[in-house]
Amino acid sequence: MINNWVNDWRKANPKWQGNEDTEGAMDPLSTSVNMSGTKPDILWAPHQVDRFVVCDSELSLYHVESTVNSELKAGSLRLSEDSAATLLSINSDTPYMKCVAWYLNYDPECLLAVGQANGRVVLTSLGQDHNSKFKDLIGKEFVPKHARQCNTLAWNPLDSNWLAAGLDKHRADFSVLIWDICSKYTPDIVPMEKVKLSAGETETTLLVTKPLYELGQNDACLSLCWLPRDQKLLLAGMHRNLAIFDLRNTSQKMFVNTKAVQGVTVDPYFHDRVASFYEGQVAIWDLRKFEKPVLTLTEQPKPLTKVAWCPTRTGLLATLTRDSNIIRLYDMQHTPTPIGDETEPTIIERSVQPCDNYIASFAWHPTSQNRMIVVTPNRTMSDFTVFERISLAWSPITSLMWACGRHLYECTEEENDNSLEKDIATKMRLRALSRYGLDTEQVWRNHILAGNEDPQLKSLWYTLHYILCVVNFVR
Repeated sequence: MINNWVNDWRKANPKWQGNEDTEGAMDPLSTSVNMSGTKPDILWAPHQVDRFVVCDSELSLYHVESTVNSELKAGSLRLSEDSAATLLSINSDTPYMKCVAWYLNYDPECLLAVGQANGRVVLTSLGQDHNSKFKDLIGKEFVPKHARQCNTLAWNPLDSNWLAAGLDKHRADFSVLIWDICSKYTPDIVPMEKVKLSAGETETTLLVTKPLYELGQNDACLSLCWLPRDQKLLLAGMHRNLAIFDLRNTSQKMFVNTKAVQGVTVDPYFHDRVASFYEGQVAIWDLRKFEKPVLTLTEQPKPLTKVAWCPTRTGLLATLTRDSNIIRLYDMQHTPTPIGDETEPTIIERSVQPCDNYIASFAWHPTSQNRMIVVTPNRTMSDFTVFERISLAWSPITSLMWACGRHLYECTEEENDNSLEKDIATKMRLRALSRYGLDTEQVWRNHILAGNEDPQLKSLWYTLHYILCVVNFVR
């Protein structure tokens, strides 16, 4: 039924074309992705940190295992020298996928929302327990008044039953719809006819047609992100502006005109800092000064396809351009707060190359520090860790210290090391600590303060003591 409905709609709209350039990372934990054509995308499970999903024409759930002390199992895919992935399940019940978002609540853990080319949002699962009290949600569909592509999805992080969907423009409809997935049965929720699933089975579902909120009339929405500081604030990348909608007063909105409306995402460690992109440029915004970007990052001539903040590291932003095997990293950890309009924050740039092939997409791990997984267009995956820059410090006491990530390492020489006896700097420090040379009453004792190991030094201080005694006697 769905396939026929989409085909009929396409025949009635011959000028319609899917937008292949509206993809982007949707939150720092990578619980939602936007897809372009059949190019695969990837996202980690928010509460099962050893599982991730690869999305293209179908949803594939993988389990990651360590292979440090074990051999690679039959059927497993090698991700790195220390890890491998095993395919757990495949879901091909939702055709025409354009975006996917993983449900943020603990139960059910494998519930996903899928946005389709016809604008519908379908709830589906990967290995969901059919005895769960939420089993009635599986197969539920949320349908806009007018069919057009669903570009992006975003679950509310606090009110986990709210799901925001961003759609293409329609002159007589809204482009931002907020659904309550647990909405009660009303006249606006009518039973569908039986839908034919890929496995040949039939199942009765519910069609929800009335959203909680309708926003952004006569405009297109390309990206969405809930603001963590307030569950009622929704940041939307519209066609020509970034808009902040306050659900307590939907008639008003705060917006700024810009082309950088794709892939809006909030820094998990600084909730007033937002990143978005357009073509080859990334815009960094401060929501407290929303008139213009505080920083613009110029990428390669190729257009960007994804940006994402690292969820385990402060101020680390990763970006990916089309047809590239390099991920660029921008370290804004030491960015000062702008004082005047002419002040620009400073950043540290570097690049990592996790594989030799072009990268279709990447996803930060939600808990493992600086860990990332990438997928290529042919579904080859790599698991790797972005190593921090190593800062060295050599102290005056000959100890060496360096920082790597959240760890500090120190290297010191052993006290019984013979090199210490030969090192004059060490001898000078130890003698200074024992107040060497400051005993003016009994000058001869200074050789004891020096360690009483050098006969020449002992002779020197006794000679000085004798000279001082003679001088005092003459006086």
